[in-house]
Amino acid sequence: MTFLSNRKTEIVYKLNDPEYRADKALSTSELKKMRESPKAFWSYRNKIYPYTSTPSMEKGTLFHMYALEPDRFANEVITCPEEYSNKRKKVNQDWWKEQEALGKKVIKETDLQAIRSMFGAYSELSVVREVQLMKPQTEVSVFAKKFVKNIDAKCRVDLLCGDTVIDIKTTMKGGARPSKFLWRQRDLGYDWQQVHYSKILQRAGVEVKRWIFAVIETEPPYESSEIILAEADLAEARKEVDEAYKKLLSCMRVDSWPSHTPTKPVEISRFNTADRAA
Repeated sequence: MTFLSNRKTEIVYKLNDPEYRADKALSTSELKKMRESPKAFWSYRNKIYPYTSTPSMEKGTLFHMYALEPDRFANEVITCPEEYSNKRKKVNQDWWKEQEALGKKVIKETDLQAIRSMFGAYSELSVVREVQLMKPQTEVSVFAKKFVKNIDAKCRVDLLCGDTVIDIKTTMKGGARPSKFLWRQRDLGYDWQQVHYSKILQRAGVEVKRWIFAVIETEPPYESSEIILAEADLAEARKEVDEAYKKLLSCMRVDSWPSHTPTKPVEISRFNTADRAA
């Protein structure tokens, strides 16, 4: 298994998403799979199992496009007129097939209204209002050659403005509450993402001074929040990311990708507070 990018260490603006994803450098989404097990990483990297997207995830993807790439949203997404909503009718089936042939993503009017409401909540955040006045760059692709030994790494930043990064996170109802986001972000590895992205940006010449998560709920009343992770949490995440790379290099060296308990049984206890926090 190799992670060789076709690009030098650089920041690339306006790189289309398929081209970014096709690059063989290691992504943070892949690295985070090492939190589960080397086997999970290997399966994900090699696309052993088909990727499945939930309706909530699809809404989040559409919102990212609407907020960060409005021209792309206008070109790729179409709202289904009411008269074509019943897909059992032959004329309506023909309309849906036509949109599919054109490469359009068809959504309902209610979905569009939800996305617009989410965008309203996003636009009200103080940091978003601040950086929008400075014409920030969105969907910024960053590459780092030999990031760790023979591993090239990459990341794609939602919004970059000087030394500030805004990372959009969509979440279920109640997920924008800071106390809830604290544990949710840990489960999803957002702390790893911030650490990994920041290091890749540093290699490409950008020292991130401020990282803010813009958290938007996908259900009414579309609550939002601005979250900054504490330095103590990030320091721990840096150690974990370093350990993940060590484990990855070890697995690559012997070409072995074990599951959770490869050598012996592991004792667990519900009274172990460290296990509960993990």
